[in-house]
Amino acid sequence: MTLTEQVNAAVAELSADITNNKLDLPSSPDIIVKVRALAHNDKSSNEDLVNLVKHDPNISGRIIKIANSALFGSRIHVSSVQAAVTRLGFTRIQYLITGLVIAQNFMNAKSRGLESYFNEIWQQSNMISALCYVIASQKTDIDPEQALLAGMVHNIGVLPIVLRLKKIPAFTDQPKLLIHITNQVVPKLYQKAGKMILDKWNFSPVIASVVMTHTMLERQSIGPINLDDIVLVACELNKLSDFTNSETIPLALINSQMFQKLWTIWDEAANNLSQLKEQIEQININIEK
Repeated sequence: MTLTEQVNAAVAELSADITNNKLDLPSSPDIIVKVRALAHNDKSSNEDLVNLVKHDPNISGRIIKIANSALFGSRIHVSSVQAAVTRLGFTRIQYLITGLVIAQNFMNAKSRGLESYFNEIWQQSNMISALCYVIASQKTDIDPEQALLAGMVHNIGVLPIVLRLKKIPAFTDQPKLLIHITNQVVPKLYQKAGKMILDKWNFSPVIASVVMTHTMLERQSIGPINLDDIVLVACELNKLSDFTNSETIPLALINSQMFQKLWTIWDEAANNLSQLKEQIEQININIEK
């Protein structure tokens, strides 16, 4: 069987799994379920959130790290989850925890022979999340933590697709072939898989929508800027190695309705992004594992 035939066979097999709801989707992490329960309970307090978060050393440590970052402009160092939650606030913490837990579970799913692939996806997700956060906070009225979460989940469908490919006998003991097939198959199916995961986890339609729209550069986008617009622009910007070289900037991006809601010309965008570079890098550092 040729490589093309193997790719087509894998796409057909996984497409059938998706259509028949047989794709093995990850369950919503327990801490996310509990955080949501607190968020929907009018009697919940910051103390309830602290008691939940402090039992996870990884998440609590990263929440404290974020609370102490320059992004929040405080010179007073906090060393406890209580102080971090107080500084950041319930809503912000809710989005941050959800995003960080999803990222943590994604990285924990690394499979032998696919470490470099998962690292690349992880770094991509980090940078897009950071871009989403800073664009939302500096250019829109959209909650930046919600934008950060949207950036983190935009490619969540990669995980079940890759793990399913590993179960196909023809690829099990052939890591190079598996990587090649993965690079060909994932772009065709990860969006549908991602939508299935976020629907299963009862994510809001506003956030779940980004998994399907973040590649639709030529779509119509009427009205005020929204999360779909921000994530798409962040994904396109992440593809660029140099914001200052206007000759390498795709005209399709500049002419898109989503870009035009943020900047009118590329020079304006390049100058703005250069000024925001430090903030983008700071967010990227804070959310990486």
